[in-house]
Order: sequence, then C-alpha cells, then structure tokens
Amino acid sequence: MSRPRKHPLPSIEELRRRFSYDPESGIIRTREREGHDALSLAYNRRYANKPIGCLMNVGYWWIKVGKCCHLGHRIAWALHYGAWPDGELDHRDGNKLNNAITNLRRSNRVQNSVNSRRSGGASIYKGVTRAKDRKKWRCYIKSAGQSIYLGTFAREEDAAEAYMRAAQEIQGEFAFNPMGRIRSAITISMAT
Repeated sequence: MSRPRKHPLPSIEELRRRFSYDPESGIIRTREREGHDALSLAYNRRYANKPIGCLMNVGYWWIKVGKCCHLGHRIAWALHYGAWPDGELDHRDGNKLNNAITNLRRSNRVQNSVNSRRSGGASIYKGVTRAKDRKKWRCYIKSAGQSIYLGTFAREEDAAEAYMRAAQEIQGEFAFNPMGRIRSAITISMAT
C-alpha cells in the first residue's frame, strides 16, 4: 500500500509547459519561458533547453516541480503518455538513469525487485555466492517469497548460467538481464 501524498501531483499541462522530453534518449529539458521581461530573458539564457534534474543517493534522477521533487522516470512517463503512472515503473535494463520510454514499463513491487542487480555475496553475478568450502559456488533464486536452491558448481560462471536459466523460466520478461561482459559470458556459455 502506498503512502498518502502530502502534496498533489503537478498537472500534465504544467509539466508540458515547463519541460520537454526526448523519448529516445530519455532526457528531460527545461522549456523557454515566454515573455521579454528581464527575468524571463535571464532564465532562458541560463536554463532553457538544458537537461534538468539531479542524481540522488539512491541512483535515480530527481526533478523539482514547484515545492516537491519527483522521480525523473515518472515525469518522463507522464510527459510521454499524458498521465501519471499508476503503480511502479521498472527500468528494463536495470539502469536507473536510462529514462528512454522503451526502457520503462509498468510493474508491481515484486516484478520491480526481481529486475534488480545482484544481491550480496562475493560473486559478481546475481544469486551466486561462495559455498562453505570456499572453493565452489552455489546459487539460489527467490520465487513467491521462497528461496530455491539451484545447485553447487565448480565455476562461478556455471552457477550464473544456472541462475539465468531459472530466472528466465520463473520470472519471464522481468528476469534480471546482466549487461556488458557478464551478459556475453553467459550468452556464449548458454549457446554451447
């Protein structure tokens, strides 16, 4: 259950008056202010058509609208679709800074937490930890609040591969999709 809001959300008209959104790059920019008075001209010289927002300690873009700060991906959704999202939004690639509209999707709390980065342990892969003998690797996956043991493996990459197979089977499109060299290592080993 979500908390009640202290301040109402800004209207879509107000957002569109203040900001422009590029759905391909995910960048939100300030719009020029109308008028030829000194304040409007000074504002336009300094802020117009520049990316807006700041990176907060949790890794998301925050944008101040009026007295309140709002998450950048929620503003991006509202600007693109013309309505505030109901519920949570998930970043498909796990990158909290990528607010391209193709990277955002509706989700619930469980789906959003499934598509998160690795969870603890000494491994660079999600769901993989050292075995008690410190020579092997074991992996687990969570499903419906239960932790499912997937096995113990000699190589860290084999444990990560087992996790990826189970994640695709259990979590479907919301399964964590590693990026960079991890993805290529798993893709190569899964292909063989």
